[in-house]
Amino acid sequence: MIEGNIYYQEFMSALHNRIPHKATLANTITDMLAIDKDAVYRRLRGEVNFSFTEMAIIAKGLGISLDNIARVENTQTKPATINISRQVNPTESDYEMFEGHVNLLKAIKDEAHTKILEAGNIFPHYLYHEFFNIARFYQFRWCQASSFGDSSLSYHEVSIPERFQALQKETCYYAKFIKSTQYVLDHLVFQRLVTNIKLFARVRLIRDEDVALMKGELIGLMNYLEKLAVKGRHEETGNEVSIYISDINFETNYSCLQSKNVKLTLLRTYILNAVVSFDDEVFKETSSWIRSLERMSTLISVSGEKIRSTFFETQRKIIDTL
Repeated sequence: MIEGNIYYQEFMSALHNRIPHKATLANTITDMLAIDKDAVYRRLRGEVNFSFTEMAIIAKGLGISLDNIARVENTQTKPATINISRQVNPTESDYEMFEGHVNLLKAIKDEAHTKILEAGNIFPHYLYHEFFNIARFYQFRWCQASSFGDSSLSYHEVSIPERFQALQKETCYYAKFIKSTQYVLDHLVFQRLVTNIKLFARVRLIRDEDVALMKGELIGLMNYLEKLAVKGRHEETGNEVSIYISDINFETNYSCLQSKNVKLTLLRTYILNAVVSFDDEVFKETSSWIRSLERMSTLISVSGEKIRSTFFETQRKIIDTL
C-alpha cells in the first residue's frame, strides 16, 4: 500500500484522532502488535506502512471501522493491495509484513467463531510451513520467477533465515486455534509438486540428496494430511478441519480468514505473494466461490473412508516416483 492511498491516509488520520498523544499512541500500538517500539515509530513517521493485518488488529483494538475507511462511491471498485515481499534475503519491512499476519492470528485465537476457507492447487501455507524442505522448494520456485529473486540459485543455495522459519512455524501453530478450517484441494496437488521437483532435478538445479529430503517430507505431509482427514480435527486444539478433494483443476488459490471484526481475503499470486482485501463484498464473493467448489468436491474428512484411502494410496504412488 503506498502512502498516497486515500484509504491509508484516512486510517492514519483516524488513528491520530483516536489517540492524539504520540507517545501514548506508540505505546498502545507496540502492545497490540507485539513489535519493537522503533518499528512502530517508523510506521507513525511514514517510513514504513502498516500492513493490512496490522491495520485490522489496531482497528479492532481501538474501535476504528475499516468499513467506513474503505468506503467507495463506485461499488464495483474494491480496495485491495498486492503484498509483494522478498521471500529470500527479506528486509525488515518484509519481516514486519509477515509478523503482521502472525499477530492477527494471535489476536483472534481465543475468539469463538473464527474460520479459514482455502481452495487451491498448491498446499495451504498453514500446512506446508511445518516442513522445511517443502517450504524451501516454494522459496526456490519464487526465486526462479520473481524480479526480487535470483534465478541462477540452485535449490541448496536458497537459505531461509531462522527468524523467517520461526514465523512460518508460528503461522502453523496459531492457525490450529481457528475454530473451523476447510481445505478444498485440487486432486493434482501432489502431482503438480512432484512434477516440478522432477523438472528442476533433471536440469540439475536440485541435487539427488535434496530430492530425497523432499520426498521424505512429502510422505510426512501426506501422512499428516491423512491423519487430519481421519480425525477431522487438529489434535493439539480439537478444532474442526474439513478436507475436500476437487476433480476440477484450479487456476487460482483462494483464502479467506474470518473473525468477529475481520474478513480477510487472499488471492495467491506469484506462488508466495497475494492480493489482499478486507472488503466485505470481496470476502463474500470469494467465500461463496470456495463454497461452490466444495459442492463439486468430495469430502474425505471423517466420512468417505473408501475414497479417502484410495486418494492417499494414489498419492503414495506419485511420491514414490521421485
